Amino acid sequence: MNQESFWISDDGLITSIKKSSEPNNVILTITFKLRSESEVAFVSERLEHIQFSERSSLARIGIEIYTPHPPRINRDRLILEGTAFVYDTDFPCAPYADKLLQTGIAAGRLFYAPENQKLSSDEIWQALQENRIKLPNTTSIDRFGRVFLTPHKVQYTLPKNVTELDHLRLVKGLLPRTFLDKVQKREDLSVVSIEPHSGLLTSCSMYLKEHYVVLNRGEGNFGLHSGAVLLDPIKTFGTGVILEIYNRSDQPVINPVVSIEVYHAPHFDRDRIAEKRDQRMVFFSNLDKIYRQLDAKPKQQFDRLRPTTDISLRGQSAKTDNQSILIRADNAIKEELKRVARNGHFGFRTVNQALRKGDQEADTLVLDYFPGLAEHIEILANINRLKLKNIVFRKATPLQEFFLTNEAHSHLETYQQLGIKVYWLTLDDLYVHAYKHDHGYFIREEEVERFLACTILAFYGSALEMDPEEERKISELVVRMTDFFGNNVGILTGGGEGVMGLANDVARHRGCLTGAAFLELEAQPPKVGVNFFNTFQETNRHNRQKWFQVADFCIFNLGGAGTMEEIGIELCNMKLGIRPRVPYVFYHDTYWKQLEEQFSQLVSDGRMPAWMKEQLLFCGDSEEIINFYRKSLQIL
Repeated sequence: MNQESFWISDDGLITSIKKSSEPNNVILTITFKLRSESEVAFVSERLEHIQFSERSSLARIGIEIYTPHPPRINRDRLILEGTAFVYDTDFPCAPYADKLLQTGIAAGRLFYAPENQKLSSDEIWQALQENRIKLPNTTSIDRFGRVFLTPHKVQYTLPKNVTELDHLRLVKGLLPRTFLDKVQKREDLSVVSIEPHSGLLTSCSMYLKEHYVVLNRGEGNFGLHSGAVLLDPIKTFGTGVILEIYNRSDQPVINPVVSIEVYHAPHFDRDRIAEKRDQRMVFFSNLDKIYRQLDAKPKQQFDRLRPTTDISLRGQSAKTDNQSILIRADNAIKEELKRVARNGHFGFRTVNQALRKGDQEADTLVLDYFPGLAEHIEILANINRLKLKNIVFRKATPLQEFFLTNEAHSHLETYQQLGIKVYWLTLDDLYVHAYKHDHGYFIREEEVERFLACTILAFYGSALEMDPEEERKISELVVRMTDFFGNNVGILTGGGEGVMGLANDVARHRGCLTGAAFLELEAQPPKVGVNFFNTFQETNRHNRQKWFQVADFCIFNLGGAGTMEEIGIELCNMKLGIRPRVPYVFYHDTYWKQLEEQFSQLVSDGRMPAWMKEQLLFCGDSEEIINFYRKSLQIL
């Protein structure tokens, strides 16, 4: 392990619960399993400096876990003692909080923040100027590298109709953290005040790409921040970074100030990027040889072998031809080709036969087209006895090479949850399926970490040809936006020509990632050549729109009926809390004027919240757009 880098454990689980001598408190034992012998050695030398960060989902419902002492080590585990209590009895969970804390529940993580990775005042200021980090516009930095900020003048409360079962499902991880974003009520305040013996949920704006932030809990003079003190890069991104602050004194706290420290995240090694690229090319070459053999040689057949579910759906079943083979991906390809061949045969006629009669020690299932429902069931039925780590395919369906079905996207999510990597050999390259914001895209493996960390801008607009002035203005906006959001930006479009093609072309020339959610349309052939993509059949048009939720910001350009539909969906996403409150830009000097008037009328008639209109800008001036982003996001 790199002894100079920031270190974080896996989630620790509650392993015992005891009543405390203090009323309404419980004593927790939290156990963290270490991942390797080197990690055991690493933390053994740093026990006194290991810190705990509570899961934010616990802190946001009002549960505090206080850990005054460092953990102790027991073989390959760290053991931590802590005290849990509800920091504000007005929170809905207060009457049954003791029932929520159960053994087996994830409580938080341990981390080590080395002093030599902490940014100095000058380093923080330089990172801000270079747009490598974005902090609130209320930020002050002292000469010791301590950053002070005041939260937004807002308060979030959980409604009383959030039930005990809702809370239990949340702390068990059965509900995502975004559940709280959707149900919590926001109230704008003129002054942020925390009454004696109470707590407050508020927020700030923060965009972390390559830094960790550690919140100082404070000494109590401005209240105490909860035990959820660690903010990760990538995950900490937006205007709604929740802060949980409580006041244990007999006096109110007015406009609390939060103190943070900024640390370098471990740098991604450029040599490692090259290494991953080389590994992908070798894997791609090996798979090409595998597929050549599958195409050229006869398959083994076991016609009497019954599948787990002998059913047929839409003309497909587990008996449908889908040439497949199980291989060991790490073996030398020449040896592997010889090893898996059988009496002049290579591979199997169906997925079921490959799973049942193939190499049971293999880690990779190679098949012709993506598993249909019946084949998906066969994979799940055999998963426990196989050592399957990878699934590789080259066609979307037996009849459609490039556009995936709706059920395929559901299957991809299942494989991701099972820890199985899915590779697609297409477009003369090899792509792995990677998730960002709960939506998956295919991307070259060496680009995955950059994809996860980048700011993604969704550019909506027409595929029709533009005049030179319109092209100039679109190009100018892409340049200004990529400058504003820093050196790691991605552009996401529908994958067509016109506005979409131009935005991707300009972004590519500036070294940005480019992406597309391709839709099967006769009138709009896909413009390939992007870094990340996913595909959808024409019957899956509305579901495809969900994949644009991977984008952090939306920009609506010249467009027609399709763009109008996308505007409606994105506005509903904001209203329902599916998207955070971020700026939506309608980019043109005059084109959107009537729509702007329509939205104003909706607000006047009480058919649209006024706060939504405040997040919309109708403008053709790129400089004004950047200023609007700064103001709306409340960042430096």
